[in-house]
Amino acid sequence: MWSLYNQPTAHRFGVELQDLLEASDWNHFDAAVAWVRRSGTRHLLQSLRVFLQRGGAAKFIIGVDIENTSKEGLDDLLSLDTLGQCSTFIHHNETEVTFHPKLYLLAGVERARLIVGSNNLTEAGLFTNTEAGLQIDAAPDDAVIEDARHALAAWCDPETGLAKKLDQPLLDDLVSEGYVLTEQALERRRAQSRKTAGTKAKDQRRKLFASRPVRVPHIERAAAAAIPQRMTGRVLLMRVRRASETERRTQVQVPKRVVSTSFFEGMPGIKSSHNAQVHELHEASARGVVNTIKVEIPEIDAMDDPVIRLERTATDIFYEAYDRGSVLGRPIMDALERGRKMKPPVTELTLKNNPTHATWWRFV
Repeated sequence: MWSLYNQPTAHRFGVELQDLLEASDWNHFDAAVAWVRRSGTRHLLQSLRVFLQRGGAAKFIIGVDIENTSKEGLDDLLSLDTLGQCSTFIHHNETEVTFHPKLYLLAGVERARLIVGSNNLTEAGLFTNTEAGLQIDAAPDDAVIEDARHALAAWCDPETGLAKKLDQPLLDDLVSEGYVLTEQALERRRAQSRKTAGTKAKDQRRKLFASRPVRVPHIERAAAAAIPQRMTGRVLLMRVRRASETERRTQVQVPKRVVSTSFFEGMPGIKSSHNAQVHELHEASARGVVNTIKVEIPEIDAMDDPVIRLERTATDIFYEAYDRGSVLGRPIMDALERGRKMKPPVTELTLKNNPTHATWWRFV
């Protein structure tokens, strides 16, 4: 099966990667990326620990070009060596050639998943940047999977002179020779570069484009743990049904089992990303038993078939509402439909035998 994903509208690669690493389907994980930063690794360390301690084998091939990989990011990958079968290689060509792939390969006994896209192992690449990727599910011995393995093997082959296995002495050399900088030094250098180039700071220039905030999952650190733990709070995609197509076109009914998840825990309402208005969640009962949750979404009044994207932060749940056939609505509906075809399905329906009249939902 082939599928194209669209970040951040209907997909967040960091969440997908966390879930894949923690699933029992895979025993090998390979990643080849241009850049790694602690901003990205801090989201994945817990999932990687689960994967390695379960007996999985992981390999990373990292580029150090264009001053984007940081010492801290490599520190985090190197720390995984003590947890199981994990190795990291640095690939670099001393000529003016940039190591620029973004390839992820997971393999198990019965199937493999290849993802080729634009996501680096940085927080922006995993969650907030506008990114795209092509996912291919195939048998472990499929020709395209074998081609991916051959590419990975070539990129980390020391015989080429372009690849070296990362250890502490090599990391020290990379830092001392200026191949990688600390994240603090990288930020200072970029600030100085903008100043030298006369580039206006973002808060000083006249804005020519719209602003659409994109958020990242929050991470909390357990008191006695050295590796950050993941918090609940993701993105929820829904195809919603109106209470009435004539009298209550802006009121939708959210299934109780959706609102009962930790995604909604402690949240009395949802906030519009369109105008910042807050709309409360209200319980609806039948014969004295709460069976659904009602909420107003004014933006859907004129829509033919509304879909919504809800994103939880530490303080709010923000929603965006679009018509299914609109430019921003299509990726949401595509992700929901794709989730129905997965094995097992990750998109749920209130009426499995009547999808047209059902509420659909999927966490991403």
